[in-house]
Amino acid sequence: MITTMNGFLLDENSGEFEDDGRKISFHNARFYDTDDKKLVKVTIPEPHNALPEPQVNCVIVLKVNAGEKFCKLVYDSYEL
Repeated sequence: MITTMNGFLLDENSGEFEDDGRKISFHNARFYDTDDKKLVKVTIPEPHNALPEPQVNCVIVLKVNAGEKFCKLVYDSYEL
């Protein structure tokens, strides 16, 4: 499922760590939804499309990965 929201990029972070001998890497970003006035944490897949510049209002396109208990938002693209 795909959803969109009006907002802007606040920041992004990425890194790697080791857990029981497994190397785990992550890449996340936080967007501010200007319609609902809420912060949204989004997973950035590898490889990914370009992220918008911070603090630039745009329409953000997200994929929704829904499971039985949890939902995960995954960044897809943006439109100015």
